[in-house]
Amino acid sequence: MSLEDNKAVVRRLYDAFNTGDLKAMDSVLAPDAVDFAPREGQTPGIEGFKENITALRSSFPDLSLSIETMIAEGNRVAERVTIRGTHRGEFIGVPASGNQMTVAAMAFNLLAGGKIVERGRIIDTFGLMQQIQT
Repeated sequence: MSLEDNKAVVRRLYDAFNTGDLKAMDSVLAPDAVDFAPREGQTPGIEGFKENITALRSSFPDLSLSIETMIAEGNRVAERVTIRGTHRGEFIGVPASGNQMTVAAMAFNLLAGGKIVERGRIIDTFGLMQQIQT
């Protein structure tokens, strides 16, 4: 696949995150995709990714991830992302505060056969926690 094809796969993943369309994730994630930053107790593979987005969207129903920069080389795609949302549900032990959050993140993907087979990310969790705690 071309670099642009690989970038398009990653963009479709973000579209699925932003809409909560779990079915769309089937077209961009390999069934046994590896998540290098899983939530505690997360199921392996694509089902774990779906659990993660479901949990995030229950905590932040208006969750929005915006790709700021995307770089592709070979079968790898990296992106710098801004994450926004309103804290409307419990998030890792913090009860809903109604606070809005905006945090930076980076993600790194390995693709094969037109799907993401490995994904890692770094999120400013400290900054997020500061923003949602009342």
